[in-house]
Amino acid sequence: MTGFLGKTGSIRRSQLLFLLGVFIPLISLFILIRVIPIAATLGISFTNMHLLRPVTRFVGITNFVRLLSNEPFIFAFFNSLQYVGVAVPLEIGLGLVFALMLSRKVKFESFYETLYFIPYILPMVPAAIIWKWFYSPGSFGLANYMLESMGFSRLPWMTDPQLSLLATIGIHVWKNLGYFVIIFVVGLKNIPDELRDASSVDGANVWQTIRHIDLPLMKPIILFGMVMATVWSWSAFTEVYIMTQGTDISTGAEIQVLIYRVYQEAFNYHNMGRGAAISFVVFLVSLGIILVLFKVFKWGKE
Repeated sequence: MTGFLGKTGSIRRSQLLFLLGVFIPLISLFILIRVIPIAATLGISFTNMHLLRPVTRFVGITNFVRLLSNEPFIFAFFNSLQYVGVAVPLEIGLGLVFALMLSRKVKFESFYETLYFIPYILPMVPAAIIWKWFYSPGSFGLANYMLESMGFSRLPWMTDPQLSLLATIGIHVWKNLGYFVIIFVVGLKNIPDELRDASSVDGANVWQTIRHIDLPLMKPIILFGMVMATVWSWSAFTEVYIMTQGTDISTGAEIQVLIYRVYQEAFNYHNMGRGAAISFVVFLVSLGIILVLFKVFKWGKE
């Protein structure tokens, strides 16, 4: 018996050593690339750190208080909220619609899946440059050329504040939609056909099958999609930056978002303290939105 216990103890020790060997590097890497940067950003947000000023001192919550009365920050904050409020429903809604159509044994299904996914794998910088030409003013841009050819007036795509923000959101949705189509198609194909056959036998039509079979079983994947869409839209930067740089189409003020404000404060104005404060606001609001999403989906289960 003693020999058996000793052997069991050695096995448990070897298993423990194996687990430690596997997880310690992963946990260390997570701490290195996630926890430490977040902690460092939070620490800098409580200082007046400036890249052109040698002395840095602790200022408490002064940076956060000043943000409440900073008009560019408030404007960018509401632009970011609108970005999330428009982009997330479009990406999830259209992604589900296209995925439901593709999951119904459509001809050339692989071709359509590839077609949807191509924008997602394209680098954002060249894609945004193409869209900049698409939205060019006058009749030089393809968008206004198409409008004029159909008898409509030109639109100020990148000079009207509201329209320019919606146009930029359109780029974001176009770029990421294929990702959500693919993950929803995969989720729908993993639903057993027996459940749909049983609903058909019970007299359910296509819409009733989608409502009572497909969507309830897709909730975890829809939640994942909403979290990803929220994070991507809340942290949008590249398309905003490209659409406003090196051109007289837009001043950039119309479509400023929070990440763009971080870039301007930290790297244009060299005010790292205020840039870190905005970064931490982005982190907290992202976390809050994600927690709300998890809570809403938890209520849906109940």
